[in-house]
Amino acid sequence: MANTTSLDRIAALTAEIENLKRSAVSELMEKRNSLTQQLAAVDAELADLTGKPLETKTRARRAGPSGRSIPLQELKELLASKSDKTVNIRKEGLEARNIKVLAQANPQLLRMGGKGAWPTVTLLK
Repeated sequence: MANTTSLDRIAALTAEIENLKRSAVSELMEKRNSLTQQLAAVDAELADLTGKPLETKTRARRAGPSGRSIPLQELKELLASKSDKTVNIRKEGLEARNIKVLAQANPQLLRMGGKGAWPTVTLLK
């Protein structure tokens, strides 16, 4: 019987911990939002005093996958036309992720190679 009350107490304490975590996260989010607003106000004041708008730093994002995605049959034909049955994925303008998926799905047919940013694919048969 003592086990049941101990388990009940543990469950209650666990629930209380979760509530405290949620309230702490919410307090920190409110604090962050407040600080962001204050920082924006300071930036606006600086821009007014200097007469220059402040630079905002943004991260450049890639538009999407680079290269073209080709089906397995077309890749096999391309590789078969090469003397060593190997192509550099980037030099051919192919999408590396697509070629990697095809090679993983067909390990008996294709092998990935190359180093770093210059992957290659080889036709095995």
